[in-house]
Amino acid sequence: MELKLIEDKSDKLILFLTGWGCDDRQFIPLKTGGYNVLIAYDYSNLDFVFDFSKYNEIYLITFSAGVYVAGLLKDKLPYFKKKIAINGNPYAHDPYWGLSEEVTEQFKSVSKDNIFEFRRKYLVFSDKELELLNKYQPHRSLESCLNELSALESYFTQDYSPMAYDLAVLSDNDKIFRLDRQKEYFKDTKIQMVQNAGHFLFYKFGSFKDLLFE
Repeated sequence: MELKLIEDKSDKLILFLTGWGCDDRQFIPLKTGGYNVLIAYDYSNLDFVFDFSKYNEIYLITFSAGVYVAGLLKDKLPYFKKKIAINGNPYAHDPYWGLSEEVTEQFKSVSKDNIFEFRRKYLVFSDKELELLNKYQPHRSLESCLNELSALESYFTQDYSPMAYDLAVLSDNDKIFRLDRQKEYFKDTKIQMVQNAGHFLFYKFGSFKDLLFE
């Protein structure tokens, strides 16, 4: 796992667990909003070491695969004032709650020849968002992303214990996770709907602070 700390001279920290295939670049347009932000990505291993002791308030924001990975890291994580799941499911590899076979196959078939079509069809809602996503595309190889995907599948076992969330943020046009199943899974959790939004909804927000919905 890779960690990128964005400092804003704050005693408040947002731990942001990104999705599959991400790095910190896609989130460059987001301001910190007065928080330090620790971005975690590349879950090809689950090595996670960070000193949380100097922070008075810590928030957790997870996206896509990160919603699932948070459960795998629970023993390494501190107490969070608020925990937010964005367009993901703690049971990402469960046949009912998680990714469909079609979406999984799309992930596995991503190549240099079809990556832009994949982003437009599955990740963003508009051409403007696609332009930004392409501008700030991750500096990771396809081999790295495919290795990460295999690792994520291998972590899912019968003993898996999911993270419990305070808020689920769901896009109305998510093509990765089925919205009806997401609403069913998070029926006992507060849900914040985002309209006219695809799976990667971040360019509709100005800062990480906005993603706390406070």
